[in-house]
Amino acid sequence: MLKPQSIIILILPALWILFRPCSAGAGPYMNSVHGSNTVGVNRSSIAAEGYARGNCAHCHEQHASINGSEPSPSGSFPCAFALFANNFTGGTTGSYIKSDDFCFFCHINVGAVQSEGGITNRQYANTFGGYTTDSATDILGAFNLNSYHNLYDIRRFARTKFSFFKDLSNPCVACHNPHLVKRNKTNPSNPAYAVISRPSDHGNLWGDDTNERMDKYTTYRSPRFYGSNSTYEPGGVTIRDGSLTPDYVTFCLDCHQYQVPTTQSASMNPNTPSGYLTAIDWSSSGDMHGQRTRNFGINGEGSESYTCRGTVIAPYNTSPVASNYVLSCLDCHEPHGSILTTSSRPSTYLLRKEINNHRVDGCGNGEQYFCERDGLCYSCHTNNHAGPQGCFGCHYHGARDVNCGGPRSGPDF
Repeated sequence: MLKPQSIIILILPALWILFRPCSAGAGPYMNSVHGSNTVGVNRSSIAAEGYARGNCAHCHEQHASINGSEPSPSGSFPCAFALFANNFTGGTTGSYIKSDDFCFFCHINVGAVQSEGGITNRQYANTFGGYTTDSATDILGAFNLNSYHNLYDIRRFARTKFSFFKDLSNPCVACHNPHLVKRNKTNPSNPAYAVISRPSDHGNLWGDDTNERMDKYTTYRSPRFYGSNSTYEPGGVTIRDGSLTPDYVTFCLDCHQYQVPTTQSASMNPNTPSGYLTAIDWSSSGDMHGQRTRNFGINGEGSESYTCRGTVIAPYNTSPVASNYVLSCLDCHEPHGSILTTSSRPSTYLLRKEINNHRVDGCGNGEQYFCERDGLCYSCHTNNHAGPQGCFGCHYHGARDVNCGGPRSGPDF
């Protein structure tokens, strides 16, 4: 039989392991922007109770009570994942308000629960492309622009395709892991500060590893930075091979390789069923802006009988991209929402206001209006097509030469 002294000697090491002080060392959440002790989550009502910045309690309420009362914002029922509010209560369409999505409680400029009063998140064209006019300065504002990633559609699709996504999950976590995200808005040219996670790989950041960048496509070239002919995205760097840009093609195609159901405007593609977006093919047999070899040279040569050909402008008109150039999805699109619209196409599919050092402008008065040809396509092309609004009639994802008078049987985009 063991003596009492021996039992104490055996138990003490186990107690030390169990109760030893937790190290402040690195961990996935503590390395994230939300878990940072300098810029992390800091809900005012929780901070007032002495909780440190970055503490889990700023988002999760284990008992919904501190000193006998529920901290603000308060509710009368428990929420999924022990959050202080419901994950998502928005309907099939906008406009969104703060209480529609849990993330909006902080990612809003005015009225946020953050101690600082709000969080500024400018659009991709501004943060990474250098554009100087803001269409939105917070995430809630971006989702209330003319064209936006519909949160209801995201949740509906994600819970049928990705095992980590549950019925009560937040639509934002389809693209972001809140316990891993970094702060790329203050480090736009450093992809190690990744903010996205592939829906098919929710447990890891995407773009932070060198094999997750756009330079995997050898014919990719970064667009020009706004106001400069010698610097490039992201953030106005001189490197232009895509080695500083996450591979947004692989990331976006986790969803957009499929015909995604939509409650917004239907696809322009007559071969796509009503109520769905066109499945995108970026391979060598797919879209022209993907890995498919172009039909004409950079100066339009290749079919002298085809009079509508145009030229390609910098930085897409030099070797090694002269025979083809691959685009990143965010070279032309915003990830959250876009102000752009036209009288004939109310939904403009999250098109950027600035592309390749070119303001997308043209038709109508006001920041939101643009011409398809002069405003959008002339960011990278020239042509002698007639009419300012004709491009999207023949050129779109998955297009085929349907009554467009082209020299081949598509795809035209």
